[in-house]
Amino acid sequence: MSTTEEAAGERLSKTALRDFGQPILHAERDYDLPSYRVSLSPAEAPVPVLLRHALTLIGIRHNGPGEKVAWWVSFTYKGYPCELAHQKFGLRLRIGGDLTEEQADDLLTEMRKKLVSAVRTVEGVLAETASETLNAGNVTVVNQHRQLRRAYHYFRERATNPATVEDVSESGVSQGGATWSSFLLGKNVMALNASHDLVAAISAFLSSLEHDLVLALPFLDFDPTTDDLTKIIGDRWGEKWRRVIGHSDPEAVRLRERLAEVVERWRNPYSHGGFEKGHGATIYLHTPGIGALPVGLSSIRDSPLFSFHSVSETDIEGVFTLFDEIDAYLAKTIPHAMEWIDSCLDVQFDAEFMAQVVGCLESEGDLEKLVDAHAYQQAMIDNMDY
Repeated sequence: MSTTEEAAGERLSKTALRDFGQPILHAERDYDLPSYRVSLSPAEAPVPVLLRHALTLIGIRHNGPGEKVAWWVSFTYKGYPCELAHQKFGLRLRIGGDLTEEQADDLLTEMRKKLVSAVRTVEGVLAETASETLNAGNVTVVNQHRQLRRAYHYFRERATNPATVEDVSESGVSQGGATWSSFLLGKNVMALNASHDLVAAISAFLSSLEHDLVLALPFLDFDPTTDDLTKIIGDRWGEKWRRVIGHSDPEAVRLRERLAEVVERWRNPYSHGGFEKGHGATIYLHTPGIGALPVGLSSIRDSPLFSFHSVSETDIEGVFTLFDEIDAYLAKTIPHAMEWIDSCLDVQFDAEFMAQVVGCLESEGDLEKLVDAHAYQQAMIDNMDY
């Protein structure tokens, strides 16, 4: 243990975990006595291993994995034999001994509160080395490709095929005796709905694109000694594109420029309070002798706010054609990265994983065997089939 961990363990053994001790030897325990159990909810322990590590800090070892159990820790609480186990269907805390159910419930309640409170100390210890660990590339990034693409396809379908809205014609007589009538053209409502879904689809596509560009790094030239992963994740989509795709290929440059135009025209105004770049059609100048003029003057013809129908079928088709071209380009230029990303497996950024990728590509020419191996391992972990 590091000095920080030793200090944290000593502090815990004198405070939250002072009543926790080493387990009773198997030969000395009376297994005929009753045993009681309680489950800890995900809200109480969203990261179960942190509770285990709190006990590790005070010198109590853990065991596992086992059948349908990721790990378990045997210990004593106020002299009674206890166990904390992360099982397939949840985190379980047990206590045994010559106890009534009411006594056992009270002790279990005490334990769970003290274990949960000890997590704050564990998190403080881990926080001190988190930045160093991240910058060394010893991290796994959760692969959210499928969820993000699902959102994109959902809004794309709605923008391309908006739900039918019928015309609405109404008339009547007011209290004063005057007649009135109104007419709502259904296709206008459909066009407005399609424009909203187009903006949502663009935002969803960009989110997916940025995510995939980050996940692609370990399959290319990511170097934790020179690359700052935190900074790359925080960069704008254009910077991520340059880092992963580069700017030497004319096709990549053209795709990036076209995407920038789409983002500037459709997404950015609605991501910044409805204001366009340069405020072309969103601010009007009070001009003496003429009246209120848009800042962009005649250039507002390119603004989504210019026409009654803010988006046309041609606009929608053009945007999604571009997105399809980008998808095809990524599949062509970074095929191995996209092969892994499409598998929905999480992506590791450590040297060992990147070495596995290189080794598999050199021996097999693709990542199919490596994907299968990691998928099998993940299924084993998910089902706790150890």
